[in-house]
Amino acid sequence: MYSPYLTVAAVIAGAMLLQAASGLLLVLLPLRMTAEGFSVQSMGWVAAAHGAGFLAGCVITSRMVSAIGHVRAFAALAAALSAIALSFATFDSPLAWFALRLAGGVSFAGLYAVAESWIAECTPRTLRGRVLGFYTVCTRVALVIAPLSLGWFALEGPWAFMLISALCSLALLPVTTTRSASPATTVQRALNIGRLYRLTPVGLLGCFSVGLINAPLLSLVPVYGGVIGLDVDTIVVLFPVLQLGSLVLQWPLGRWSDRVDRRRIICGQCVAVAVLSLPLALLDTPQLWLLLPLLFLLGGAALSIYAICVAHAGDHASSDQMVSLLSGLLLAWGVGAAIGPAAAAAVMDRVGAGGLFMYISVVALAFALYVVHRMWARLPAPIDEHVRFVDVPPTSAAAAELSVNERAAGSRVRE
Repeated sequence: MYSPYLTVAAVIAGAMLLQAASGLLLVLLPLRMTAEGFSVQSMGWVAAAHGAGFLAGCVITSRMVSAIGHVRAFAALAAALSAIALSFATFDSPLAWFALRLAGGVSFAGLYAVAESWIAECTPRTLRGRVLGFYTVCTRVALVIAPLSLGWFALEGPWAFMLISALCSLALLPVTTTRSASPATTVQRALNIGRLYRLTPVGLLGCFSVGLINAPLLSLVPVYGGVIGLDVDTIVVLFPVLQLGSLVLQWPLGRWSDRVDRRRIICGQCVAVAVLSLPLALLDTPQLWLLLPLLFLLGGAALSIYAICVAHAGDHASSDQMVSLLSGLLLAWGVGAAIGPAAAAAVMDRVGAGGLFMYISVVALAFALYVVHRMWARLPAPIDEHVRFVDVPPTSAAAAELSVNERAAGSRVRE
């Protein structure tokens, strides 16, 4: 019997290996930078470089794919990323690591775009929503599990970077050996920013705010753990706990948003992020009984906002706008992800480790107030005309191709 999952299993396997490498880098780099004596501000700029590189990759890699095709583009970017991972073990200056993280962001953006467009091409339109859900769960499981392996390696050696390089190289195998046909090359165009704001102000500013919040949360929480006195074996657990919270709570929150005005869910999540961040900002000793549950809930609230903002935007867009809409929202997220880590690190430099969560609390609360303003200013789409919630990851505009058919049912009400 034909199975769409078997058709794209090789590509999903490659994406899982890449997400595992990404998760390892997100945890390993702050730990190594702390061991090397980098300042918190330097760590913030290195983390911001990934967001800036990812943003650039979203813009430029489509041209690369159009010029040389998906297989060659994936092979070139995976090889480059493998070399970049090894280079981190060679250089020890903040400037060099900034450049490497920037290049790595470009490579990751291109690789996700290739993998997701491949899945979209090989999946029937009627099954794309469920395949997207399967893909998202698989890649998040990789993000949860991979950082735990850092406890096997000494931080001062090159072995952890060698593992990351190996994962990037291994990601080539399933993609380059799959028997599925290479997808057609397309170039996605984002909506004009002014038109996108008029169409969905909460969706656009929500994705931007999510970048401001989640990028520093994921990249600087290991620094926070080190400053409050956690050992390395405990620090490597913090990132998986955040991701596990998202994995568990994303679908219940998304399904709930199908039944009410999504802006209420978005506002409630932002308030929850602001409230949960306050005790973390005040915590200056390693009290795991409090820290881990708070991070689990914070991850569930913060890391789930992007997909609900996308679903809210989809309520006000026609099916033929969805690909360009998601492309624009992804770019807004990328701008926030490029700014957030440097801004959060500046606050940490001034007030200490708790500054990370003070920053997150302020940004989340500010956006919650904006959502309340928009709820007063504009009626929502009728509940019976909501599109079905689909958990779209902030990885590439190609993810829109996977979800667009799920969002095609029912009429949509514009602003």
